[in-house]
Amino acid sequence: MAIGSTARKVLWARSADLCAYPGCLQRLTVNLHDEGSQSLEAAGIPLGEEAHIISGSPEGPRYDASYPVEKVDSYENLILLCPTHHRLVDKKDGSGFSVETLRQMKSEHEVSRSILKSGPEKRLEDIELRTLAMVEVWTRKANLADWESLTWKLNVPVVRLPQSDIDLLAEQAEWAMMRNWPIQYPELRRAFSNYTAVLRDMVNHIRRSMKPIEGREEVWEMYREYKHRTMSQPEYDASLHDFEYRTDLLCELSWELTKAANFVCDSVRLELDPLFRFDEGVLPHRVGDGIFVNNFTREEYGRLELDRPEPYVGLGALQERVKTQGGASR
Repeated sequence: MAIGSTARKVLWARSADLCAYPGCLQRLTVNLHDEGSQSLEAAGIPLGEEAHIISGSPEGPRYDASYPVEKVDSYENLILLCPTHHRLVDKKDGSGFSVETLRQMKSEHEVSRSILKSGPEKRLEDIELRTLAMVEVWTRKANLADWESLTWKLNVPVVRLPQSDIDLLAEQAEWAMMRNWPIQYPELRRAFSNYTAVLRDMVNHIRRSMKPIEGREEVWEMYREYKHRTMSQPEYDASLHDFEYRTDLLCELSWELTKAANFVCDSVRLELDPLFRFDEGVLPHRVGDGIFVNNFTREEYGRLELDRPEPYVGLGALQERVKTQGGASR
């Protein structure tokens, strides 16, 4: 597991970017765990360290085998410290600082910072944290950790999807459509509105173009009429062309959805959390059968697209593009 955006944001906000060790109050810079951070550290700029109160490793300080694994990287088990005091509290396997001592240290530090904040500041902080929590729900519903697999499944020569995958896409579309994103984050509102529009069109296209496989109703396949009845040559050609068109349109929609999802991620980094998916990078798009064709690409909106109220041009424009190009943009 890893420390999530919400846990990190709460920790830094409530600690006011200051070391929680009594009397230290060292102003801290976010530690990105990369070469850039090493340069900051070399310049003498203190980096904040999100220290675990209870270690997740048996060899770590204050390890407790009974502590739930899912809570190890949670806010309740983290304390913000400067490098000096992080080393101090973990010295000799943490024997000098008990779990209770560190929790009390954290609590007293956060209370001391809280009383200095005004009512409006606290309300804005609450809005920020709740919004970030909704973003984390989206990352799970959209399964960003396995995005490459999703796009690959949507772009094989004959698309087959489990009914459960289609249901999850539909559920995600309904969830996204019903969210109220705060006006304090206009780019995030725009990005989610755009993403929802693409996802809704994709779900509708899947439901119109795919049918359950006979005898395997739990799996849906891009429907090929020419496989189910005898046809004349002109009918066969027309049916094949229709199948290829619907397959290409789904590819185009998956391409647009990847760009829309990356736009959401960029908006989160711009307005909420600069470290959101910092280590993971952009969401990839994969097309091919894995043997003869295997295209792995980075898909993001260009400047002209971002200058529109919504970067997504709509289903009608995609349909026209596929027809004009004679296929998808692969």
